[in-house]
Amino acid sequence: MSESITPWIHIVAVTVWLGPQFFLFIAAVPAVRLIEDEAVRLRVMRVIVNRFSWLAWAAMAVIVLSGISNLFQVADDTTLDLGSTDFRYFHIFTTKMTLVGLIVLLTALHTFVIGPRQLRLQEEMGSDSAEVARLRRLSIIISGLALLASVAVVYVAALLANHEFSFKPT
Repeated sequence: MSESITPWIHIVAVTVWLGPQFFLFIAAVPAVRLIEDEAVRLRVMRVIVNRFSWLAWAAMAVIVLSGISNLFQVADDTTLDLGSTDFRYFHIFTTKMTLVGLIVLLTALHTFVIGPRQLRLQEEMGSDSAEVARLRRLSIIISGLALLASVAVVYVAALLANHEFSFKPT
């Protein structure tokens, strides 16, 4: 039973990470853009971004920590050398970690550079400026890429979990 706890925590954290990304990308941000009063729109966006940021980074920390624990559990449960490049598991795991690294990089870029700059410029110049529009497009691209990479990680994780597939020699 205890070996089920960290995979469960990992799955819940991934759900907390991925679900709000869909909600923000598809519903919340487009809806907020419909608010006509620019000051209200900026306040609402700041509240959403700030709360989501805390949630997202906390979920990412739990994902990484529970993922490390899961990796050790898989290594303990099998006689295979999971670090051996002779098995699909190594290649799939490497792909997953590369995608996770990309997600962290894209999220950090959006959270700490693009998003704050976009909000600051909106406050200073208004939402009609060309620079704000350029940052908005870049924000959408970065967010979309992070969302697509997150969905890809879930698929690659499913491949890893299928030991009949991932434990086969390459």
